[in-house]
Amino acid sequence: MRNRLIAVAACAMLTACAGPSGGPGGNIPPVEDRPISRPQQQPGTVARPAPPQQAAIDPANLVGMTGERITALFGAPVFVRRDPPGEFWRYRGESCVLELFFYPEAGAQRVDHIETRNAGDNPQDRADCLATLRKPAARS
Repeated sequence: MRNRLIAVAACAMLTACAGPSGGPGGNIPPVEDRPISRPQQQPGTVARPAPPQQAAIDPANLVGMTGERITALFGAPVFVRRDPPGEFWRYRGESCVLELFFYPEAGAQRVDHIETRNAGDNPQDRADCLATLRKPAARS
């Protein structure tokens, strides 16, 4: 009796492994090699253009800029301190901090000095810090 149960169990396992085609040599149609197609756009949707690429900012080029130009590049600072005749602006990101020191020049407050420092464990150079803090480009 025990041998019969083992034989029935073995036959059941072999049948399960054979699958729906009846085992090797079954009637499975060959698969054609076709390139993978991209999903088609749904009717009524508009494809979004890629965001415009922004030119990198050389940190030295910030010196001499007005507050209006800095705000256009980075948005509103997270902190402003006014100590006449100068001003101090701070921008903070996840990985770095940008500090700008403004003093009067040619009739306007202009950046006289900049400093960057890491806010986290990953060091960044000045240009990378400016790139992470910069506002996204406006779409036209």
